[in-house]
Amino acid sequence: MRTRQGVEMSGTERPGLAVITGGTAGVGLALARQLAERGERVVVCGRDRERLAAADALPGIEAVRCDLSVESEILAMTEQVGARGGIRLLVNNAAVQLGHRPAGPHPAGLLRDVDTEIGTNLTGPVKLTALALPLMSPGALIVNVTSALALAPKRTAPVYCATKAALRSYTTALRYQLADDERGIRVTEAVLPLVDTAMTAGRGSGKISPERAAADLLRGLDRNRPVIRIGKTRALTVLHRLSPTLVARLLRDG
Repeated sequence: MRTRQGVEMSGTERPGLAVITGGTAGVGLALARQLAERGERVVVCGRDRERLAAADALPGIEAVRCDLSVESEILAMTEQVGARGGIRLLVNNAAVQLGHRPAGPHPAGLLRDVDTEIGTNLTGPVKLTALALPLMSPGALIVNVTSALALAPKRTAPVYCATKAALRSYTTALRYQLADDERGIRVTEAVLPLVDTAMTAGRGSGKISPERAAADLLRGLDRNRPVIRIGKTRALTVLHRLSPTLVARLLRDG
């Protein structure tokens, strides 16, 4: 299959929309740009109006506002996407990491924000996926973006780590459920290392760029991998199999 420019399109490109949550910044935006360059029709969602406007101005990308922690907004976005045609790729990429201390003396911040963190990272993707499945075309693909912290948590972000571990488990179970789906819908987990984004500002070292993370993710999709381990997460996964205690110690204060 070729685009109007005559450029050969890869195996990840079939008719239908590519929908990316958290697609107005970081890895999501880098992925949206790279898919659009391949000739894909891309819809991204986010919450920040300035970022939405900037993404909407990019060639091949349409931006829709959606707060994944609010069910009514997920429903509205799904209706908008459904009116534009089938979905061939859904990337559940949006995430927030708020870093409250459940064991701290002042839980007000946690009580205020925990539903947003869990909604954005876990229940939002679950709800969106359920609503998107009826709109998916044959051979469609669901990608859930997790983290190395799904293997072992760090002490500064217990809720974030818990949601990524839960999303990892959900992804595997959903893959089992859809294994016999007559439409051939596939489910992939993309495991990210530390990526240089606004969420990780001031945290850790050895970060990779959003562009590299997106390119590695696309290479994994081209190779039809059910789990795509990006950057250092490949070595970390092997090490976790050999010594979970050592990985727990390495990530604990990350």
